[in-house]
Amino acid sequence: MINEIIVFSAAAGIIFLGFAGEIFFKKTGISYYLFLISVGIVLGPVFNVFPREPLIPVLGLFASFTLIMILFYSGMDMRIKEVIRGSPRTVVQVTIYVVSSIFLIGFSLHFILKWDLLQSLIFGSMVGGETASVVVIPLSRSLRLGQNTITFLTLESILNSIYSIVFYEAFVSLYKTGTSNWTLPLITIGTSFSIGIAVGISLSIVWMFVLKYVRNFKYTYVLSLGLLFVTYAITEVLHGSGLVAVLIFGLFLGSSKVILSRLGQKFDHADMNEQFYKFQGEISFLMETFFFVFLGLVFVITPSTILSNLMLGLLVIGILLVFRFIATKASTIKSELRKDQLAIFIICAQGVVPATLSIAALNDGIPLANTFVSIAVYVIILSNIVTTAGSIWVARKNRTSVPDDKKHA
Repeated sequence: MINEIIVFSAAAGIIFLGFAGEIFFKKTGISYYLFLISVGIVLGPVFNVFPREPLIPVLGLFASFTLIMILFYSGMDMRIKEVIRGSPRTVVQVTIYVVSSIFLIGFSLHFILKWDLLQSLIFGSMVGGETASVVVIPLSRSLRLGQNTITFLTLESILNSIYSIVFYEAFVSLYKTGTSNWTLPLITIGTSFSIGIAVGISLSIVWMFVLKYVRNFKYTYVLSLGLLFVTYAITEVLHGSGLVAVLIFGLFLGSSKVILSRLGQKFDHADMNEQFYKFQGEISFLMETFFFVFLGLVFVITPSTILSNLMLGLLVIGILLVFRFIATKASTIKSELRKDQLAIFIICAQGVVPATLSIAALNDGIPLANTFVSIAVYVIILSNIVTTAGSIWVARKNRTSVPDDKKHA
């Protein structure tokens, strides 16, 4: 039985560490994910303060809740006009980067380690191209990139998460049913996206009109969260992607002024949306902080596999960087984004998605799930190191470059 004093003391300490880590990240560009995972490893595998096994069922539910909160927050942070304007190039970037990485990682591990092909592809979908929005958004702004580049990276960080999640769900479905029909993932992806978008748009618009009448009530934000969970649940029951629906719900709610004006309505939720955005940011930060500590708690330390898992992590990072380079070249061609292509290339830090999907694999009963968790942690750490080192290089390069108008001043 875990002592409640230890639990509450640890929770308080984690919150303080998360807050300090966020400040440290803003000052240095070094992700606090790495520190939080290390704290979890110390509290779990090293000193066994919190046993691993009882946490796994709870952590699966916690992982889903964390993704819902983060995607809703990300959706509210964007504007629908920017999304529509930047979508074509972002789709090119994400499709080349994520899809190619998933399949090459999967096939590589299948042939090198002799893993079952579907299990290899399941792992490929976990680590095949997420860029963590909580790192991407503040880092892109701190590097003083153009607004179009920031929008591009923000939209990419959301879209590649959705790609990874939907591919994961499709491959797990194939594995569990034992079917050899490889058209199923494509059908599943198309259906999931369509249903998620339709439900997200429908319920968000309905909620905008309801807010007209309940906006002055005390617990409107909590009521909105309730509808958000209903949106996720309904979409999942209809075999759509609940996470896509959540993202669309947040996007439309954050752009309610534009949406309502298009519908001929004059009432505006701008003040309320600002309040929602602030509260949602606090909750998302809290969920992420605890989640990465929990990820460290369930990490399995096996001395005999540390070197091999590190080598696998380096292989995955190598594949990701190759396809990210190709994708960045293709998506920025004949665009003003091209001047920031180095920054786009190096901002590849992973975080929530590979972590949550590796935990989901434990709950889904995938035989190699423990190995997936270990390698996913290495990939998260290595990708954050690449992003940190690369961002320092870009920042120094930007400081040493002198604009033409100043050269002739």
